[in-house]
Amino acid sequence: MNKVSLVVITDGRQSCIEQTIERFDQTIKYNFFEKLIINDSGDSRYHQFLVNRFPGFDVVSHERRRGLAGAVQSAWESVNPETDYILHLEDDFLFEKFIDIDHMASLLKRNPHLVQMALVRAPVNPPEEEVGGFVFQHLDDYFQKEEYFEHGRLFTLNPCLYPISTVKMGWPNHGGESEFTTKVHSINKDYKFGFYGQIHDKPLVTHIGGRRSEGWFL
Repeated sequence: MNKVSLVVITDGRQSCIEQTIERFDQTIKYNFFEKLIINDSGDSRYHQFLVNRFPGFDVVSHERRRGLAGAVQSAWESVNPETDYILHLEDDFLFEKFIDIDHMASLLKRNPHLVQMALVRAPVNPPEEEVGGFVFQHLDDYFQKEEYFEHGRLFTLNPCLYPISTVKMGWPNHGGESEFTTKVHSINKDYKFGFYGQIHDKPLVTHIGGRRSEGWFL
């Protein structure tokens, strides 16, 4: 059986995380190895809310905001090193259907050049909506395989599964997805990123967070 750690990163948006975890619990049925919430709000009251509201999670809270890079570093430092995979979730995404996590893990295991297996999100802005989704903005960069499609464009922190080997690469001290993508390609130029399913499938998750809480930074 796969050991999968669930990691949820939050920066203080109570209404978002309540919707996110409630929908997740309704949609995804899985026996996780561990469940963590990384709280980058810097708010002790929000920490207590998380502890009381989500008793099934271990809550790791920062006394001061560390931003995106610090939050991901904290998550990667906190996961049990014996885990096999991390299911990464930010506090503002809703799952639209059941996802077979073990199947995603099997695709990563069979394709060790993949650093992650992400879920396609619904469009979030007019340019994406005009073409039917962010994938179709750069369609030539995506290559359909039998059960997933791959690319070398960008590691995403949208909902995704990645192996512990990705964690061991270490998140950069500053910056976000672009900076980590550069680091991945510097380690091995042949590494790729995967999206679960078919290019023309309906999005699997919806982003509900219009903007970050005040004080959030990369």
